[in-house]
Amino acid sequence: MRSEKENIINKFTATLEEISDQILKNANNVDTDSILELIKLILDTHQFNNRVFVYGAGRSGFMGRAFAQRLMHLKINSCFVSDAVTYRYTDKDLLIIISGSGETTSPAAIARKAKDIGGKLILLTTRPKSTIGNLCDLIIEIEGKSKDKATSQQSLAPYTSLFDISTLSVLDAIGGILMKELGITEKDIDNTHASIE
Repeated sequence: MRSEKENIINKFTATLEEISDQILKNANNVDTDSILELIKLILDTHQFNNRVFVYGAGRSGFMGRAFAQRLMHLKINSCFVSDAVTYRYTDKDLLIIISGSGETTSPAAIARKAKDIGGKLILLTTRPKSTIGNLCDLIIEIEGKSKDKATSQQSLAPYTSLFDISTLSVLDAIGGILMKELGITEKDIDNTHASIE
């Protein structure tokens, strides 16, 4: 009979494997044309010295903040909407929204406002045909359990973790491509990294 400790370790290992399997599933299934288009939009926005705005609510927001910070490390003008320092959004800027369900209230409101202003809107979601999806110029579908499926779809990783971690992985992979395209080195990133944290 297994001990309680063995059961916990087995569940821990199985959960990590579930998460890594989900990331691999996205690596194999994500629409690469959409990824290339997002990379081009970010590079074009940067080239003309415009800004990349990022937004998400809850855990999606934490993934968005991580990406906005990485863009800053790559010397791309970026900010996370609603932080203390949020620039004025214009019709020349780019807004990336993260919403698993595509229906979350605050991202939907921000998407509508940005649509009125202009600029390009991008959505990372599990539900392309959603309220936010209908407003966006480009949608990247991420496979993973979002909050609209959280209580009906069983997984070892809690609630929306499979979507959250998959989204962060996709964005970090995009960050790596941007780094190479812009000729940014690890030393360059170190020089833009916080020095008084």
